[in-house]
Amino acid sequence: MEIDAPELSIQLRQLAYLAAVARSANWTDAADQLGISQPALSQSMHELERRFGVQLFEAVGRRRVLTAEGRQAVSYSREILNTTEDLRTDLRATGSAMHGRLRVGMIDAASLYVLPEAIRSFRLDHPEVDLELTVAPSTPLLDGLRALEHDIVFVTGPVVGPQLDSRPVVEEPLFLYGPPDGDPATGDWVMYPATSRTRGSIDRFFTDEGWSPHIILESANPAVLAQMVGLGFGWSILPEAVGEAGPFQLEKRRAGAVAQRLLVAAWRQSASPNPRIEAFRAAAGA
Repeated sequence: MEIDAPELSIQLRQLAYLAAVARSANWTDAADQLGISQPALSQSMHELERRFGVQLFEAVGRRRVLTAEGRQAVSYSREILNTTEDLRTDLRATGSAMHGRLRVGMIDAASLYVLPEAIRSFRLDHPEVDLELTVAPSTPLLDGLRALEHDIVFVTGPVVGPQLDSRPVVEEPLFLYGPPDGDPATGDWVMYPATSRTRGSIDRFFTDEGWSPHIILESANPAVLAQMVGLGFGWSILPEAVGEAGPFQLEKRRAGAVAQRLLVAAWRQSASPNPRIEAFRAAAGA
């Protein structure tokens, strides 16, 4: 099949610029991150549109947003850029040594008390690997994993879908904490966001109890919730390692766990074999 010469002249730099525009709040921020001027970025994107032969952006007010074709181009650009980086780092590897980057995402709980030892041991055992950590809620981490922004993530399970593989790391009991007196059925609550996976398991407990909690504050960070309980803001349901640590050392208001959450490791099924991912999984017990 004959391929037009201009079609072969798309540069990796242009694809990197396109990926930067997609992940930035605006073109000015993207240009600053790339270390180029905004006119130079615009010119590069116009040239990329010409090479692709499609419109990648459309004007919405004063903003330029990705078209459907632009979003598809971004997806392919991320895949090409990450495959290129994997090729570069894998070619640098010699023998059993590992080089290059590993992009790990994890929820707060994983970074606070579940995986610090795994992180420490991985860095000691593999100093040649550039370990990049991102701490965020489960849903954005899984979105980032599918978008090729992370290599492996540790999130609240279960994880389902045709694109991802997962393995359990730990099943964590959650306990009721609050003031020494008062009624949790009618009291104020500080809680994980309604969209979080942890909140889903807690909401099932509320349903079983017949409670409609009055939630006055939401935070994805369990340490923040524990602090609010300690300051007398209300009730919460937390892991023991968070609720009974720190300056307040909260006391359980029920003896047993009221909910459970599963922490899992997840990665893309389509990813090529990666010794860095396997080594981190082993360190994390996944």
